[in-house]
Amino acid sequence: MKQSWKNYTRPGIAIILCLGLSACAQMVEVSPQQSSSDAIAVQAGRERILALSPAVNSAQLTPIKRALNAAQNAQSRGDYLFAERQTLLAKVLLDNIQARLNTAPGSTPRNALKSQIANLQSQIAATHQQIDATKAQIAKESQ
Repeated sequence: MKQSWKNYTRPGIAIILCLGLSACAQMVEVSPQQSSSDAIAVQAGRERILALSPAVNSAQLTPIKRALNAAQNAQSRGDYLFAERQTLLAKVLLDNIQARLNTAPGSTPRNALKSQIANLQSQIAATHQQIDATKAQIAKESQ
C-alpha cells in the first residue's frame, strides 16, 4: 500500500510545483510600458552621468537627448516598439561616447599613471646620483 501512495503523490507534487512556478512567472511578468520606462530611465541616467564629464560637451549629448525625448513621447502614446528603437539609438550613441572617452589619449587615469611613472623615474635618477656621489666620496677618503 505504501507503493501506491507514493505513486499518487509524485504526480500531485509535480502539479503543485508547476502551479507554483507558473504563479511566480505571472508575478514577475513585466508590462511593455514598465520595460520601456525602465530602459529609458537607464539611458537617461547614463546621459546625465556623461553630462558631468568635462570631456563631453553638450553638442555631443544633443542627439541622445533627442532620442530619449522621442522614446518618452512614443511611450506615452503607447508605441513601445518605436520607444524601444529610440532607446537603443540612445544606448548606441552613449556607448560610442563612452568608448571615445575610454580610448582618449588624454584620459585622466592614463595621465595620472604617466605622471607617477615620471616622478618615480626622477626619484630613481636622483638616487643613482646620490649613490655615485657617495661612492666617489668613499673612494676619495680611502685613498
